Amino acid sequence: MAQPNTTEKKDTLKIIWRLFSFLKPYSLLVGLAFLLLIVSTLLSLVTPIITKTAIDKYILCYNFSGLPKIALLLLLVTVFQSVLSSFLRVLTEYISQNTVHYLRKTLYEHLNNLSIGFFDWSKTGELMARITSDTSLVGRLYGFASINMLVNFLTLIGIFVVVTIWQPLLGLLYLALLPFVYLAMKAYALKVRPLWRKNREASGEITALMQEVITSIRVVKLFGKENAELERFGAKNIEVRDLLIDTSRTSSFWMPYVGFLTSVASALVLLIGGFLVIDNKLTIGTLIAYTSYLGYLARPIRQSGFLINMIQSSASAGERIFELLDTVSKVEEKADAKEVPSVKGKLSFINVSFAYPNTKLLLKNINLEIEAGETLALVGPTGAGKSTLISLIPRFYDPSQGEIRLDDVNIKEYKLKSLRQKIGFVLQETFLFDGTIFDNIAYGKPLSTLEEVKSVAKAAEIADFIESLPKGYDTEIGERGVRLSGGQRQRIAIARVLLVNPPILVLDEPTANIDAGTEAKMEKAILNVSKNRTTIVIAHRLWALKNADRIAVLENGKLTQVGTHQELYQLDGFYAKAYKEQALDFSREEEI
Repeated sequence: MAQPNTTEKKDTLKIIWRLFSFLKPYSLLVGLAFLLLIVSTLLSLVTPIITKTAIDKYILCYNFSGLPKIALLLLLVTVFQSVLSSFLRVLTEYISQNTVHYLRKTLYEHLNNLSIGFFDWSKTGELMARITSDTSLVGRLYGFASINMLVNFLTLIGIFVVVTIWQPLLGLLYLALLPFVYLAMKAYALKVRPLWRKNREASGEITALMQEVITSIRVVKLFGKENAELERFGAKNIEVRDLLIDTSRTSSFWMPYVGFLTSVASALVLLIGGFLVIDNKLTIGTLIAYTSYLGYLARPIRQSGFLINMIQSSASAGERIFELLDTVSKVEEKADAKEVPSVKGKLSFINVSFAYPNTKLLLKNINLEIEAGETLALVGPTGAGKSTLISLIPRFYDPSQGEIRLDDVNIKEYKLKSLRQKIGFVLQETFLFDGTIFDNIAYGKPLSTLEEVKSVAKAAEIADFIESLPKGYDTEIGERGVRLSGGQRQRIAIARVLLVNPPILVLDEPTANIDAGTEAKMEKAILNVSKNRTTIVIAHRLWALKNADRIAVLENGKLTQVGTHQELYQLDGFYAKAYKEQALDFSREEEI
């Protein structure tokens, strides 16, 4: 048992130390805060000393002449200490909130720099919890917890020094109490931290569950799964409740123990201190001051449980934050990566194979060359790896083997941002942001003029629809573009890509889930945008395939056929079979 406890303690201290490293930008302010803390703590210890002097030198001697000065001194010390304490709280809160801001910014930037593969396996709710609630918990460590722990520590040391100078026996009595406090705090801490980590994990899971259900509420309602989702939420909610009760049960032992410990200390002081007063080895003023210090002692002891809770929860939150910060992107940019120069648009896949983590190869030895300005249609059965193949072009993932070249240069030689600026992507599941139509089209080029936006909207065959709306391009489309149809969202997405004028265009099932009338507009839009640029289209509609320069067939991760529509139709393979069975949704009225 000893080894896990030691490891747990080392891990906690390591996490806390690493959290404090984020205070470096505010090191001067931290130094000032520490100085104010020392002065404020020392001033708080002066009050009993002044009281002792008043009792022993003036009150017991029936000498009133010096009392006004003593009272004034006591008032000044108290006021000055209060002012310092208030300023210290403001300063530490300023440091705390700015450090949390810096930590949250660092975390968000790191998250944005991770590869797409990380998000394939991550829960949105948990990521949100780490950036919001976990960083807020760490803020309590920087502010309230750290200040009070230091104040309590300095108070304990200061009291020991003062009472030992007054009477060594009372100093030894005071010192004898500290091991009992330490042992209780240690035992408490070792039980609390695992519980707090479980609390944070369960809270992240319940947030992720809510995020998932709210995002897919239409599916939930369509399948009548409200009660099932309520039960799932209820089970997780009960788990969180039970964990919090267990944590509270562990904490509930602390307060009675502290009360008992302080009562024992008071009784011993009364007994031993009273004897010393009677034996003329201690003044009454000293005994009263010592009793006052015992009151001071109760505060750090009583606060320890609460502060340990706070520090342990902050450490648990920090552990989750560092798990994210220590995650390394699977797609790394070379140190000497360069900007992409002017692009012709030739793409080469050379012996490309790919597998997701802990899975078999999904793409197997792909060799394919797409000429600049060519339109290539990519077809194949579901699960063949078509979407995965095109995701390698902007380096959402890197090939497990082989390489991809742009104009005969390995794409790994380029900076990621520069590379992706040359590639326009329109996904099957189009995502639009809550805002206006103008904002969504201009997302990749926010300083665009209205005329520029209108021009690409016209090319995407969506301008007539937008201009028919009362507010035109200033129309709010709602979260994820819920106020638009699927075809309208797709054409706005095409306009968004077209505005940045990429030399390479990738369209992933752009005509899936749209009606025949909309499809005609989509056909014209795609023909417009594919001109004078390299275009790859994952499609199953005849017009998309017929208008392509070449067609590539992907089956079971392998490239099985490449050629024109006429060439592949004459061959005995997937393409001809699918055409004849009309599995590619060809119109019977269309001619080859």
